[in-house]
Amino acid sequence: MGRMLFPRHPKPVVDPRPVATHSIRQEAQALPSLTLNGAFEPKLADPVLDAPIRFTARYRMREYLQLVQAHLLVVLRERGKPIDRIGPGSRVMLALVLGPMFLYKKWRVGDCRFELTADGLTRSSKGRPLTLAWCDATAIHRYGSAYLVATERGAMPLPHRCFSDAERARLERWIEATHPSTSA
Repeated sequence: MGRMLFPRHPKPVVDPRPVATHSIRQEAQALPSLTLNGAFEPKLADPVLDAPIRFTARYRMREYLQLVQAHLLVVLRERGKPIDRIGPGSRVMLALVLGPMFLYKKWRVGDCRFELTADGLTRSSKGRPLTLAWCDATAIHRYGSAYLVATERGAMPLPHRCFSDAERARLERWIEATHPSTSA
């Protein structure tokens, strides 16, 4: 009877860690996932698949010209011009015009250091760093030698030679999550 009139107060938590630590530990626990045979298996976060991809790109004129030509074909097709390839005269003209532009840009921007994550990318160069979320890219084109991440202000090439096979697979997964229909 005395307990009903004088209830016991809860004991204080003795754990000195902040509440956020408890929340993080809860999020890191394995959650069950349904497999094909109906059994539940724990699915753990893979630190390798979620680790950032870091590299430095030193652009080359030849791959830059190839990328511009490939992208030009895509742009012309989008505008309704049925062109399958660029003729030799146009290629020479592009090289004459784009060569000096490439050299100026390479001198002005320099080598680019990239950090790619599941959320987006950060590019550091001679200028100020640029951070771009994948969902903020207007398009991500896949070409034979590079990815071309298009923004409202321009585009950033990400050469395939800068990625290992595992890193390219991770990048493809991140791109598909935000741009599932973008391709070339």
